[in-house]
Amino acid sequence: MIPRSIDWRIDYQVATEGIAARALEAKVERAPSYDKRWSDHAPVTVAYDL
Repeated sequence: MIPRSIDWRIDYQVATEGIAARALEAKVERAPSYDKRWSDHAPVTVAYDL
C-alpha cells in the first residue's frame, strides 16, 4: 500500500520542438480516488500527428 503522505508523481514525455508542435492532445492519467490508485505515478499520454 502506498503511504498517504506520498503525493502523485507526474511522469513526463520529452520531445523536440518539432515533435512537440505536432502534439494533438495530452493528459495526465489519474485514478479517481486514493483507494483506486495503482501507483504513486500519474502517467502522461500524448497523441501526436506524425
